[in-house]
Amino acid sequence: MAYGCRQLLEPAREAIACPIIVNFGFRNPRVNTLVGGVKNSQHLQGCAADIRPKDPAKFQRLVDFLKVCEHTDQLLTGSGWLHISWRPLGVPRHYVRIGYYK
Repeated sequence: MAYGCRQLLEPAREAIACPIIVNFGFRNPRVNTLVGGVKNSQHLQGCAADIRPKDPAKFQRLVDFLKVCEHTDQLLTGSGWLHISWRPLGVPRHYVRIGYYK
């Protein structure tokens, strides 16, 4: 997750002035299946993370930062957490869905 940390997560942490908790990063196929991940999940390549700010009051600020970050490939929000992905070798899609996970 080094690319994602340098390009997305560390700048996001600095922007919200708060630690970011990573619930999931890389997942092997077995774990991905157990948690209900899709077969082409970017977690399988280590190019995605499910995260939340340590301070829940900073959630919207984190979302706002990642929505405009040039390295964001995909941003999907849930209740108090979000899925973020990146493409180290491709052009980011900047696909954003707020409230994707209910």
